[in-house]
Amino acid sequence: MAEENTRKDAYVRLRHILIVLLVLTAIAVIGFVFARSTVNQQLAQLQEQRDKQNEERVELREQWLAEQAAAQAKPVDESWPLPDPEGWAIVDISSFDVKNGATQEFERDELETGGLMLVNRWHYLPTDFTDDRFENGEELVSIMTQSGADGFSIQTANRSVRLQRAAYQHMLEMLQAAKADGLENYMIQEGYRTNARQTELFLNEQTKFENRYTGEVLIEKARENVNVPGTSDYQTGLTFNVRRNKKGDSEFNSVKFTETEHFSWLWNHSWEYGYVFRFPVSGYPVATASDKSWKTGESKHLMMFRYVGVAAAAVMHKMDICLEEMIEYMAAHPHLAVYQDGELKYELYRMADTGGSVSVKVPAGAEAEASIDNMGGVIVSLYY
Repeated sequence: MAEENTRKDAYVRLRHILIVLLVLTAIAVIGFVFARSTVNQQLAQLQEQRDKQNEERVELREQWLAEQAAAQAKPVDESWPLPDPEGWAIVDISSFDVKNGATQEFERDELETGGLMLVNRWHYLPTDFTDDRFENGEELVSIMTQSGADGFSIQTANRSVRLQRAAYQHMLEMLQAAKADGLENYMIQEGYRTNARQTELFLNEQTKFENRYTGEVLIEKARENVNVPGTSDYQTGLTFNVRRNKKGDSEFNSVKFTETEHFSWLWNHSWEYGYVFRFPVSGYPVATASDKSWKTGESKHLMMFRYVGVAAAAVMHKMDICLEEMIEYMAAHPHLAVYQDGELKYELYRMADTGGSVSVKVPAGAEAEASIDNMGGVIVSLYY
């Protein structure tokens, strides 16, 4: 009996243990299910938060895109910066495009005879700018044989002194204006040089030093007084050398030209007719002249005026810059507006030189000139 009771007690304990294990298992299962449910809820909450954040980001992105699209669709403000109402002002409008208008074609020959073609010791004439381009006589004129509408003519050293027609026309207007101010007796000593003539002058200069120098040293020695063929500004047909001359008046003729009122008038007014003094150096031709020899490569005292066009001459005069600096400035600031007393007078812009003809924009009410600068660009001058 005792043994039977013992077995019963063992079964009871075992059942109790099993019940406890089942309860614990149930509790564990319930806990696992609850924990999993809690985790799932947390994951769901996190996902909801992420979805909400993504929706917000999408909304912000769409808002930003809409703002960008609206900004791009909004008409560009075409109002240029305004200058002071008085005096001359040169305004950089490079952030603005040239206003729409007509287009005008310029052939290569026209571009190469424009006023802003740079020629100096580092920049040779274009290879197709040869002596025979002027053979037809339409672009190059003998100054001595020309006269203005009122019969006004310009004194020259000889019949062979020639200039490009545009340069001549502006010089004629300039010297007529000087006459109106009481100044006459200007004499143009030299103008266009052919490459053949420049070569002759250079070889003659070399012969002076052939007994002492050879090779590159000889060339550099000759270059001190005569430019290497292809690098002389005279070869452009846009440059002239001038002094004053009155027949039979040795006292009048002997006065140093830079000390005369004739020169003073040219220095102060030539820019109004599209001309600039080509090679200023420190203190020459006037005491206040800025030294530009470091840019032009010329340190000699040369009495040379160069036609660059009225618009460019105004910029160069007002900014006190030479031709080399003008082209560099246009390369850095390719769109300029020039005002006088608040009124737009000129507009200049620079475009790439493609090596051929170009089509340029000409806004309504403007007239255009165009020239290669011989430094990779074409500069367009607009006149209003």
